[in-house]
Amino acid sequence: MKDIDIMAHMQTAQPPKAAQAGITEWRRIVAELDWDRLPQLLAENVTYRSPADYEPYQGKETMAAILRVVFGIMEDFTYLRHFSSGTGYVLEFSTRVGDARLSGADFVEFDDDGKITDFMVMMRPADAVQILSSQAATRMAAD
Repeated sequence: MKDIDIMAHMQTAQPPKAAQAGITEWRRIVAELDWDRLPQLLAENVTYRSPADYEPYQGKETMAAILRVVFGIMEDFTYLRHFSSGTGYVLEFSTRVGDARLSGADFVEFDDDGKITDFMVMMRPADAVQILSSQAATRMAAD
């Protein structure tokens, strides 16, 4: 691909005000672990893409339940930096599960009302993701 073609595909725009309000609310929910308020921030048909599964999950109740469990397992979760595009944000984070350190990024897309429509999580290293996934599956099966 030519350099000029690469530049044509780069997005550097600031998201709309509704998305800016949405990401502010998302960060508040995470900071306060206020999972009861999360469904109000999610579009009905939100897509959640887990680092542990190839197939995405659909629906706000499913996503809220998964994140409640996952954040109950992770410790020392911290957002490090964020990047924006015309429709959403990428939030880099670090966390740990027991002694396993993880780093990753949340890719968050919003609709015109500031509701999350697509949320993809990417994490590394793979062995730590497997530990987190296994613990989350065990906790969700117990509920």
